[in-house]
Amino acid sequence: MGMFDAIICDVKAYVGTRAGRRLPERGDASWPGAGRNNLVLLADLALELGNPADGSVSFLVSTEEEALVDDGRITLIGPDIGEAPGPRLPFGKVVIVHVEGEEESLRAKRHREMFLLKFALSLKGYMVKAASRYMAEWSRISKEAVDSGFSFTVLGHALMEGYRRLDYVKAVEVVFVTSSGADVNGLYDMGHRALRRVDAMNKRTSEMTHDCSSCGYKDVCDEAEELREARAARG
Repeated sequence: MGMFDAIICDVKAYVGTRAGRRLPERGDASWPGAGRNNLVLLADLALELGNPADGSVSFLVSTEEEALVDDGRITLIGPDIGEAPGPRLPFGKVVIVHVEGEEESLRAKRHREMFLLKFALSLKGYMVKAASRYMAEWSRISKEAVDSGFSFTVLGHALMEGYRRLDYVKAVEVVFVTSSGADVNGLYDMGHRALRRVDAMNKRTSEMTHDCSSCGYKDVCDEAEELREARAARG
């Protein structure tokens, strides 16, 4: 198994215990870009996703196992953007990516490159207000965008198109959660485990010498080593 494979399996199990739905695989490919005017001001605001008062968990995991990624699938647990009962929704987002050629020396660089793609997303009426590597993501959607039919199908499709421009990305699956703060927080442990693996990977890559006995990520590396050995034993 790969570094994130067990987490991906846990995400799939999480989805299976909730009443989600599969959204259309293709959004409106002609949705206009925002250009340099990617601002949604309060006067134009229709909906916020992931306001700190409501809950927000967002993370990305990758795998070399093609079978773990249902390419093009967008799963939504909770109301869509046009179905929101109020001006805010809690927001969970998990991006699952199938990659090829995942050499350890490239893994940290590629993961950072994929993480930064969320900031390059340009959709008229959609603005990422705040996003951190610590899994919080807070965004705004304008009244005009909602009235024009902006949805998680559109957002999911745009995300997938962005990832697929990377030559090592072969498949993308996205999960959105808006049902409740409790459901969003149900993703936290999985995201935290993924984040610790990313931190351990970055530490291994950046340091010339390794004192494993005193490292705060020894448990992560030990588990990753066990996963590699189990995979090798399978042949």
